[in-house]
Amino acid sequence: VGGVTPGKGGQTHLEKPVFNTVEDAVKQAGADTSIIFVPPAFAADAIIEAAASGIKVIVAITEGIPVQDMIRAKAYVDNKDVRLIGPNCP
Repeated sequence: VGGVTPGKGGQTHLEKPVFNTVEDAVKQAGADTSIIFVPPAFAADAIIEAAASGIKVIVAITEGIPVQDMIRAKAYVDNKDVRLIGPNCP
């Protein structure tokens, strides 16, 4: 569907739209899957943002996410209709 980068919404990259938020991608393009490509310090918030925006499948490839961050993200996702795949280590 496209990518999400705050402050870059409305642009295109490789002929795909860029959105400011995951919520914008869901509303404007019908996104239902998110692949998380962010540094460990931002991964939990990215997972939570995706789940809060209505994403149904979240794939997190980030390694080294702080354990407490992942506990918080997993607890949030567990209360949503979301499938979280990954991350591969805490």
